Order: sequence, then C-alpha cells, then structure tokens
Amino acid sequence: MPESETPPTAPPAGWIRRLYRWLYWLPRDWRSYLRYGRPRQLVYFGGRGFGDDLLLGTVMHELRVRGGRRLALVARLDDLFFHSPSIDHFVKEDWRTLAAVHRFGGRVIKPIYYLRYEPPVYDVPATVHIITTMCRTAGIRGRVALRTYLSLTSAERARGRICDNQAVIQCTGEESLNFSPLKHWFTERYQEVVDKLRGRVNFVQLGSVGDPKLTGVTDLRGKSGVRESAAILANSCVCITYVGFLMHLARAVDTRSVIIFGGRERPDQSGYICNENLFTALPCSPCWLRSQSLQNRECMNRITSDDVVAAIERVLAKGDLPLETAYEETPEQLEEFTLPWIGKYPLAAR
Repeated sequence: MPESETPPTAPPAGWIRRLYRWLYWLPRDWRSYLRYGRPRQLVYFGGRGFGDDLLLGTVMHELRVRGGRRLALVARLDDLFFHSPSIDHFVKEDWRTLAAVHRFGGRVIKPIYYLRYEPPVYDVPATVHIITTMCRTAGIRGRVALRTYLSLTSAERARGRICDNQAVIQCTGEESLNFSPLKHWFTERYQEVVDKLRGRVNFVQLGSVGDPKLTGVTDLRGKSGVRESAAILANSCVCITYVGFLMHLARAVDTRSVIIFGGRERPDQSGYICNENLFTALPCSPCWLRSQSLQNRECMNRITSDDVVAAIERVLAKGDLPLETAYEETPEQLEEFTLPWIGKYPLAAR
C-alpha cells in the first residue's frame, strides 16, 4: 500500500448495535405511528389518583394556548378528556409508546408537583401551587391559570340534573376507595350538615361504594361514572367534599365547593380561590403527611358542622356570580417548601 494512502477505518463500535435496535423496533414503532401519529409532545404523570389525571388536563391546556400541536396524553381515565380541545391523541400507558415518541423526535413530559418524595411518610411541595409546579416542570413559562378543565356536551349536562336545588356531598370512611386518614373528616358531622340544611338543598351523595352512606340524600355512591359525576356537579349549587378528585372535578365544571382541608395542606398550595376552603392553622400545619397525624387529627377535629354549614351559606349567597380564577407566574427555579414539623419531630424518631 502506498504510504500516502490511509487504511480504511472500521465502523463505530456501536453502529451495528444501533442498526439492530432500529430494525428491532421498526415494526412496533410503525404500529404506534399508525395509531397515534407522531406526537410532538406526550404528557404523562403515572400517579394513582384520579385527581392527578385531571390536573394533567391543565398542563395540556397551557401547552395548547402556547401554540402546542400534536399533543398526546397518557392517563388512566381517558373519559376525562373526551371532547377536549387541548388533546390530539390519548395514548395507552405503555413504556414502548413513550420510547417510540423519543425515536420519532418527540418530547416526553412528566410533570410533578412534589420537590421531594419521601415514601411512605410525607411529601415536600414547592412554595407555589401544585398546578404551577406541574406547569413549570413541564417546561411551561409565564402566567398560568389555577383551575382544571373538562368538556361536557349539552346532552351530558342535561342528564346531570337529578333534582331541584341539588348539592353534591361526599363522605369518606376507611372502606372508601383511596382513603386518606389525614383528609378524612367525621361521618357524623357530614350527617349533621345534611340534617341542618334539610329543606334548603337536596343532597346527592357521590363517591365510591365503600363510602359511608348518609341518610336523607339521593344515594349515587358507585353508580355514576366520571362524566356522569361531572354533569351532576355542573347542575349543582355547591359541592361539599375533602381535598381530592371531586374538588378538582367541581372546579373543572365551574361549580363552587366547600372544601374541608384540615391541616395537611394549605388551600393556596392545592385549592381554588372560588371555593370556601376550611383550613386549620396549627404549629404543625401544613404537614403533608400521608397517614399518621402529629396531633391526633386536631386540625380536622376543630372544624365543626356549623363551620361547614356557614361556608355553604356563603356559597349559596353568591348565586350565579362568575367563579374567580387565580393566576401565577411559573418561576425559573422552584423553591423548596419547609415543613414546620421537621425540626421538632426528627424523621429518625418517627
């Protein structure tokens, strides 16, 4: 070989492996393409709560108003997003599909609302609202609306009228689906609320089959799907519930609520300003604990049925006034929220 000639170089070490992987995934990626197209952005959360799925709709809305196109969503409850103008594709939850979006050149987004996750004891939130946190971690900047969204057809909305002057109430117990001890108020106090307002409003009880049954209500526990529940809420003058899915669902259909927060979390962290939010300020509040209470649930015990009835009266007095919506600017960096009990109650001792 002449000295001026350079010997041919071998292909890169990973070249064959990349070709093999491309050929291996090609049939699967092609099926994904035929079913979902090529999403530019795919959003998923992966949580177990139905409220988490609904909050993803807010992220999708904010992406859409910023010009987002070919938006896809992964969630368990696809019927939450029927007729949504912010979602182009609803994708089956499958890790192969997430990987295919990457290979198609798209972006997979996983919003979060906790800065630090400490299973199984507690969560550390950001200093801003959970919706703002989710939008920020999804790459959204600027002003965001602190509310949820759900689109009902006129036929669906009409079927949600159960009775005149209806109100929704939800009461949880240890047999309830997704029961959370620190969000649980007292069954007997829910019943007192119903008794004190008998004749003023007609209560419809929503929730899971395992929820304690109240008397003097229209019992629809476990009998209505997500969209049926949304339609019932849309026809109701008020919703009485705890921090959870029904709170977010009521806001999505523009119904005011009375929310029994207790002390686990603050209304400005996860609630809506259009609601009557009953929060108990204690030295340990908000604790963001999952199961055990620092002061034997004193934050819930201090909220009486009279407090809830008075809050309902304030909601009813507002009538058909438009619901208020708060807005926040998504920060460049999220600041960590300091839990008030960490120093006083060392984790090692819990």
